[in-house]
Amino acid sequence: MDLRHLRYFVAVAEERHFTRAAQRLHVSQPPLSQQIQALETELGVPLFTRGRGGVQRTAAGDALLPLARSILDAVEHAVAQTRQVGRGETGRLAVGFAGSMPFTDVMPRLLRDFRAAWPQVALDLREQPSQSQIDDLLAHRLNLGFIRTTQLMHDPRLSTLVVQREPLLAALHADHPLAARASLRLNDLRDQPFVIYSASLGAGLREQTLALCAQAGFSPHIAQEVHEMPTLIGLISAGLGVGIVAASMQRAQLPWVAYRPLADVQASTEVLLVWRRDDPQPPLRNFIAQAKALLPQAASAPANPGGTDAASP
Repeated sequence: MDLRHLRYFVAVAEERHFTRAAQRLHVSQPPLSQQIQALETELGVPLFTRGRGGVQRTAAGDALLPLARSILDAVEHAVAQTRQVGRGETGRLAVGFAGSMPFTDVMPRLLRDFRAAWPQVALDLREQPSQSQIDDLLAHRLNLGFIRTTQLMHDPRLSTLVVQREPLLAALHADHPLAARASLRLNDLRDQPFVIYSASLGAGLREQTLALCAQAGFSPHIAQEVHEMPTLIGLISAGLGVGIVAASMQRAQLPWVAYRPLADVQASTEVLLVWRRDDPQPPLRNFIAQAKALLPQAASAPANPGGTDAASP
């Protein structure tokens, strides 16, 4: 017995007429009659009684009809599900992101657009530092990560895509004497205490801050190390130091923080997608394709580079 036998049987059983069933199936009547006879021979029982006005189902035919319909429905469902999975329309995508990413333009937009295009794909979102994301990607616990440029991403097993570039700004307490200036030179921060990411996180912004200070001829005095960008901004708001931050962090809107452009360096930070080269998941391919379609707009989005103050309410 094959599926064609069952489809032919259901058509004849429902039409109660071989000619109408053949028209419905877009086949000629003789092959249809032969297939029904073959099915009856295989089962060893008649399924129809034939007459001039058409056919009537036997008791065996009545018993087979709901079962045949159920089998055909199950096969169609299996085919549809398989195709959906293969096209990335269903499934699960584990996505890591650094704590500053929700403040960027690109991460919220990519997640929103992906959810709208593929609503049946479950997004497992995990807030993780860069080091943890890279570890989980390589251990097959994560499909995709949002990180900033870091030495950790240069693993040959990983692929990356830059989806946004935004300026770096100096962040300091709004009452700080340097906040009176419209812009700052990096050397102006030489003697200031810095709030900076912890070395254990593998954060690209820590690497970049240290490199910029070295370029300006000094090593920053690190007063406090933190694990998340909002914490860094919060400590600056409390007057515990200065920092170098991505322009999008102005959206945190914490009080008593001033943001100033750096006049002597054209410093920017990149937001990247990172994934394993050998990850075969179709939802991942769809996410990357969507990001590439957005890329001409997102990769150069400035995220308010001019610098603002966040004052007390």
